[in-house]
Amino acid sequence: MDHNLFDVIWPALKRYGNVTGNGSKVNTARSYISNSVDDDYNYGVVAPDFESYVVFMEFFDPLIRELHCVSTSGDLPDHPPPRFFNMSNEEAEVEGPPDTAVITALEQYDLDPTGKFIQAGVLECTRNLANYSLPLTLTVNQLEEVEREITNQLMSPEISELMAQGSSEDEAGTYFTLNEILDQPSRIRAQLAASGLLLPITECESNDDRRLHGKHWPYGRGVYVTTAGDLAAWVNFQDHLRIVCRTNENRPGLVGRAYVRLAKLMRMFDQKLNFKRDQKFGFLTSRPHALGNTLRFYLIVRLPELSKTPDNLRHLCVVRGLSVRDTAKSDMVRIGNQQSLAIAELQTLQDFTRAVHNIITLEKELAMNNSMKIANMITGIFRKRVNASRGQSRGLKT
Repeated sequence: MDHNLFDVIWPALKRYGNVTGNGSKVNTARSYISNSVDDDYNYGVVAPDFESYVVFMEFFDPLIRELHCVSTSGDLPDHPPPRFFNMSNEEAEVEGPPDTAVITALEQYDLDPTGKFIQAGVLECTRNLANYSLPLTLTVNQLEEVEREITNQLMSPEISELMAQGSSEDEAGTYFTLNEILDQPSRIRAQLAASGLLLPITECESNDDRRLHGKHWPYGRGVYVTTAGDLAAWVNFQDHLRIVCRTNENRPGLVGRAYVRLAKLMRMFDQKLNFKRDQKFGFLTSRPHALGNTLRFYLIVRLPELSKTPDNLRHLCVVRGLSVRDTAKSDMVRIGNQQSLAIAELQTLQDFTRAVHNIITLEKELAMNNSMKIANMITGIFRKRVNASRGQSRGLKT
């Protein structure tokens, strides 16, 4: 595909500025990537094509191990086949039909029943067709073919039925071209942004635009949005298919329900289409941190006590396999999973929810301890005042 190492690491070079021959940094007005693109390439690397993972293996292998918290010694284990609902028969190549009891239990799992901590949640999963290269290098005809192949499935009766969940309308959803999203003003773009389903679209300088999206941008791209506005399926946006699903607006901690819905969709897609998959790296994507089962979880969590010491909070998250990023509000952070490689989908969900539950429990304990300290302090002050009053009374009597 005529790509070189610069095409892999250019996001990092743009973020940190150009470096001269003597190692000094040259800051220019253009030596950065916008925050929105940085959300997708926050590790500073991108795979412009599938072959990059082979050609630059010496670079990618240690980096991917670190990104996904996989052992740094020995051969990388084979990535397991998809397991969204059942881990009991791991040797089978195809997962059996899901147990109703398991689905019910998952759908009811709420990380924050009180609604005090988790403010919003988004899940996403990515796939790329095996017979085509990544959208960055597709021709106009190939972009059309991929778009047609995926949208035909999105509008099929089985998938449309899943898409229609939570909607009171007859129509499951609507497909918008990327030109409609890029228009200013764009109603659908504002709707996606408000729901947390908008992918990082930005106006880059021309060179960056071509490196990020290819020379035919934005042709042959689009997004299918459900009528309920809680799920979006992006087509040919850096990857062939990227489904983004948000948790319930009124119960954002209800991660299980969003996971079940996304899992059912991906199981159907995996049965109907042939996706690019590597023995070691699992499902291949343009983002090295989203390899393997490609499941990504993002929660906006309010942590007033833990946020007072950002370095400690970051350490608490990292040792539990979580990524953490600041938000516009000082007491809120965005927490996500690091590992999606070498483990199955259900294991990713279990590990992530266990780690987040642990962080929230620490926040509760810290808040309770601080409340107890304040209560003891107030009680101590009250006792001092009472003792002082008694002392003054005795003095008057004397």
